[in-house]
Amino acid sequence: MKQILITVLAVVAIIGGAILLSGGDDNAVGAESNNFYGQEEGVITLTEYGDFQCPACAGFFSIVSQVKEEFKDQIRFEFKHFPLVQIHPNAMPAHRAAQAAANQGMFWEMHDRLYGEQQSWSSSSNPASVFEQYAREIGLDMDQYTSEVNTSEVLGVINADIDAGKDLGANSTPTFAVDGVVVEDTSSLSTVEGFSQFIQDKIDEKNGTSTEQSDSEITEEDHSEHSEEATKPEDQEVE
Repeated sequence: MKQILITVLAVVAIIGGAILLSGGDDNAVGAESNNFYGQEEGVITLTEYGDFQCPACAGFFSIVSQVKEEFKDQIRFEFKHFPLVQIHPNAMPAHRAAQAAANQGMFWEMHDRLYGEQQSWSSSSNPASVFEQYAREIGLDMDQYTSEVNTSEVLGVINADIDAGKDLGANSTPTFAVDGVVVEDTSSLSTVEGFSQFIQDKIDEKNGTSTEQSDSEITEEDHSEHSEEATKPEDQEVE
């Protein structure tokens, strides 16, 4: 699984070097999305810039789902729209569907359906009809959904996320960022264990836990060294 993920990510990265990866299909721009899971004010904010039609993002879906659940009491996990419209023709309709669902407080329900069933709509000639079915199945108010999904307001939110991602330096998907800083090396994130350890390290760093532990260890070592100083000065080490 890890090798497949790395291969897919490498292919996406190669493609990303050759073309502009993301952009809205008109100039409507509004406020950024506010689709988050966990704490509104977490110890850290982990952001994913994702594309619902992106195979690499779908590969990360199960991993991200597990770690965001594991750390929901400590962090804010955000999803930001970053459809790669030049290479994924069905991406924008998918992001419209997700943001229209967000307007009814059901972003994550639609998010999970889009990634979980990506293969069933990725090559569809009429993806909007598939997304409308998902909207019914997750319990959206269909009158509201159909009236909002194709509006400039919904598109404006998506385009605002795209602009924010570009400003941050995102140029492929998935791009992850912690507190506004892009994670350059995602190889350690390709397993649940690796991603969990990465998040825990960032939490510890933010809380100063690692520093406190190091200081405590140094103090303890200092006491030990001082107690042996008279008889074994040669054993003193500086780390």
